[in-house]
Amino acid sequence: RLCQSFAAPVVCGSVCLALSNPLLRVSSRYCWIFPFFCLFLGYWAGSNDPIMKKSLRTVKKELRKAIRASLRNMAVKSLREESGKVAQNLFESKAYRESRALCLFISMPTGEIDTSLMLSKAFKDGKRCFIPRCISKTEMVMLEAKSLEDIKSFEKNHWEIPEPGINEGRMSAFECKELDLVVVPGIAFDKNYNRCGQGAGYYDRFFTKLKSIREKGGSSMPSLIGVGLKCQLVEEVPCDENDFALDNVISS
Repeated sequence: RLCQSFAAPVVCGSVCLALSNPLLRVSSRYCWIFPFFCLFLGYWAGSNDPIMKKSLRTVKKELRKAIRASLRNMAVKSLREESGKVAQNLFESKAYRESRALCLFISMPTGEIDTSLMLSKAFKDGKRCFIPRCISKTEMVMLEAKSLEDIKSFEKNHWEIPEPGINEGRMSAFECKELDLVVVPGIAFDKNYNRCGQGAGYYDRFFTKLKSIREKGGSSMPSLIGVGLKCQLVEEVPCDENDFALDNVISS
């Protein structure tokens, strides 16, 4: 992904011509720098090229379409069984075992990994749980839920997902110093722990704000762990500088 557009080879070619000029030729002992300089130029040109950004959006759109189709075609029984295996693998992870407070999401009614076992186990294990609440078309917060009974009282949003009330005095994950794990949903994940979300950017913006708050407070980020089914694991997820890489991805 270093040479992501035509701009990269053009720039690098121009540098090659310049260096071939006897008047500009540098000492041979500095020649090792040139390949790395070209790689940097390639990355810079590609990441700033509006054509590439449009192409990246198109690739992500097609990836989401393909994975959503696979999820829709899964039998309900298969989805629940595989979700249970993912949950068990999460429970066995060091990040979960050592966590005191975590962010967990409530699944959509269909077409997504079922997190009901994760929520039930987290409350049973005495962990503090923070649940997503969308506050605009681009931003969300994570608010504390006290129990499964508490979650049952939440009103559903237009995706039919229960959300905690915004004016009920609930603690935000931004304020919780104990927060050490965020369980992250996604459409697709790859072996480098890159993630493709639903497309609205809620989680990336949440991570950006959380990172800023943690840095100001002198503390580190919590572990970011993606959870997904087998059909959501792909060879490579297209991403740019605005996409957060995760610390791990847990599947079945």
